[in-house]
Amino acid sequence: MKIVSIKSKLPVVENHREEICDENEIMIKLKACGICGSDIGNIFENSSKPTNKIGHEISGVISEIGGKIKEYKVGERVILNHHCPCEECYFCLHGNETMCEKFTEQIEPCGLAEKFKISNWIIEKKGIFQIPEKMSFNEATMIEPLACCLRSWNKIQIQKKDSVMIFGFGLIGIFHSIIANQKQLETIIIEKNDFRKKFGKNEKLSHSFLNFKNTEFEKYNGEMDLCIIANHDIACLNVAVKVLRKGGTILFFGEPRANSTIKLDMSLIYSKEIKIITSYSATNKDFIDAMEFISKNDIDLNKFITHEFKIDNAEEGIKIAKEGKKRIKVIISANK
Repeated sequence: MKIVSIKSKLPVVENHREEICDENEIMIKLKACGICGSDIGNIFENSSKPTNKIGHEISGVISEIGGKIKEYKVGERVILNHHCPCEECYFCLHGNETMCEKFTEQIEPCGLAEKFKISNWIIEKKGIFQIPEKMSFNEATMIEPLACCLRSWNKIQIQKKDSVMIFGFGLIGIFHSIIANQKQLETIIIEKNDFRKKFGKNEKLSHSFLNFKNTEFEKYNGEMDLCIIANHDIACLNVAVKVLRKGGTILFFGEPRANSTIKLDMSLIYSKEIKIITSYSATNKDFIDAMEFISKNDIDLNKFITHEFKIDNAEEGIKIAKEGKKRIKVIISANK
């Protein structure tokens, strides 16, 4: 079977032996896999959470079930949380489930493979979810990133009509803007890419755009309640500190690359009582919340898919995802 692996900081499509499904495991036949920014970091850059596996925004069909598995059936359309917490340790009991030592990927050989098996840990922890009937496999790949966004909003305190500035308008920035709109916040989006801005021209969203130029931010100094860093540019932190009002919050969502450093005026952070909150990944509850959010808000996920490639051409798709100029979401789908 075909898989995509990392070789010398490049994505490579190669043949791989088929995994054997043990009695306590489940085999999934891939239907679609979204390329995440963290995948790009793992392949081409120094990721803060390095791995040799690609693909976790995945949807597929159960193709084989171990003899001891009773709660799932062959043919079910599913997505999965590729890592699940223990729910018993210090971190889990303190609401930091994604910091759990057991919160590690449990897919073999990887998510971006024609077939992959799910460990018994994910099965026991209920990390497999049926795809809603009217949702396509491509759309289902976006449940995971939306789940991550929703989890981050649960960490912050915000009120209706508060103001939010979102830095970056890729898929993550778009999701954050949709959530902000649902919460009736006044939203300003920082994005210099005109192609991405087109995806904000929707009658359901209420926001304005700015380019990343220091002079444009001056009139907002001390005016924003919340700033969301939805890209990898940590320089946005300095702008956020200036535009936030006293007691404001920075949601540091975009994953910085390993060993990233920045100079911040800590006296401003201190005197303005600015809160900096980070958020990593999602729990099972967040997956359920994401599916409900999509249904209740009638979100058309298909319009965010700008490119689709078969797994044989995954290298080209990943290259486009890396360049990022004229794309929102790149999907790698099964060959058959």
